[in-house]
Amino acid sequence: MYIIFEYARSTGMAAVETFYETSLQTVSHDMFNIGDQMQYVGYATIDGTEMETAFILEALNASKIIPLQVARIYTGSTKSSPKEDSEPFRVALSLSPFSLNQFEKGYSFMVGDKSASTPEELQNIYRELGSTEMYTRIATKRHVTDEDVVDGVADENANVHTFDQGIRLCQIAAELGIPINPEIMCAYTYMDMDKQQAPRFDEYPEFNYLMNGKRWEELTLDEICTVLEAYGTFVGEAILSTGCTVNNWNLGNEANFGFAGISMGLETAVDPKLAKAGTLKKYTAPVFARGWLKKHVWQHNAKAYAAVKSGILQAYANLGIDASNVKFSTHVATVVFPAGCTAKFFNFMKDNGYEMETAGISYYPSAPSMALSKKGLLKKTVKKINKKCGLKVFIGEFSYPSGKMDGPFAGWNKKVKGYKHDQQGQANIYADVVNWGKANGMAGIRYWAPDYEGWYAMSMFEFVNKKGTAKSILLNHKELIER
Repeated sequence: MYIIFEYARSTGMAAVETFYETSLQTVSHDMFNIGDQMQYVGYATIDGTEMETAFILEALNASKIIPLQVARIYTGSTKSSPKEDSEPFRVALSLSPFSLNQFEKGYSFMVGDKSASTPEELQNIYRELGSTEMYTRIATKRHVTDEDVVDGVADENANVHTFDQGIRLCQIAAELGIPINPEIMCAYTYMDMDKQQAPRFDEYPEFNYLMNGKRWEELTLDEICTVLEAYGTFVGEAILSTGCTVNNWNLGNEANFGFAGISMGLETAVDPKLAKAGTLKKYTAPVFARGWLKKHVWQHNAKAYAAVKSGILQAYANLGIDASNVKFSTHVATVVFPAGCTAKFFNFMKDNGYEMETAGISYYPSAPSMALSKKGLLKKTVKKINKKCGLKVFIGEFSYPSGKMDGPFAGWNKKVKGYKHDQQGQANIYADVVNWGKANGMAGIRYWAPDYEGWYAMSMFEFVNKKGTAKSILLNHKELIER
């Protein structure tokens, strides 16, 4: 159920809470702009029933809000449930995007008394320990080059997520008979909530003529969608032609603030205002300016996602493969989105043309975040998506450190109560998230980059001289996911 209170202006500066009914107890709230107004959304308990209350307030300035009085009350139902799904809980313990490069450099791995000196051997160990699928992340850079440089600037992702490397992982999945979840980033080498890149298709003569000689940032939205649909068909056919099984497709990576170059901070003819949107706007918009995100980012992204999805489905048709049970998703980072914003993102995508069967999130409990309780953030986000969107949630990225994080992740040392930064704490929080998720609307989980040495204490291995030795979380993985 929900109740919407429309308020009329009143005098005085009493706190908003003084206007609540005595039986209404607020438990959380979000605020965001709607035109020149500000909407206050409180999740409350009224006579034992969880309710949502939306209070329309008029903001005089950033530090002063005029309280308003109730004018009208509406009630109705907002409860929904995830669709029933016969797919088992997904445990995506997989080779990482970095695995192929590590094996080429002579890395090897030990898991108990089992050794792995090839990608196939390591993935088979993962399967024995409960993995149900593999994963590949594909950027638009097509081939590996000699140096990790893009446009004269060092880029650590330059030779990690290339099309060729992604297809090789799909071939391995086909050889091993394991389903694979491709992530089609639609970025040249990388994108996430913090970094955005536009795609480049100069290496794709199969369809880049559709750009008519324009640069990506010069294209209109319709022109972008035409190219993206062709790319979706091309990459879909290339992946499926390896013989691999794909049950789930993910489009974009931590796509909170953009997709396919229609992103905050990037030049684009689709919306010139995006180029001027800086860091402050990015990190305040999810709380105070969701209307801005909808207008300038999300509505365009929904059409771009739909174009890629349409192209991928065309690939199934071209190859005569049944796509009736294929699922699509994207995923967003939870550290910058309150739970209510995350649910609104997925509903907005659906309402604007991109239908998804699964909602994806990144969840890094030790990373800096706006949320005081990391466990509370996960539970609230999953339940909010279940209830408001009718979707199950897949954690597309999860990790927790077994020691001190260093290097570029030196700030990722936040501790979650009850889970130390040691091997036991790492194993326990993973097990608890998995087993809570099985009972509470989660579709599955991917432990991010379990075999990557550059992931520091987050990895499932300890490394010495290019040899990885499994930690407790991997040695006991099968038992942990079945607690």
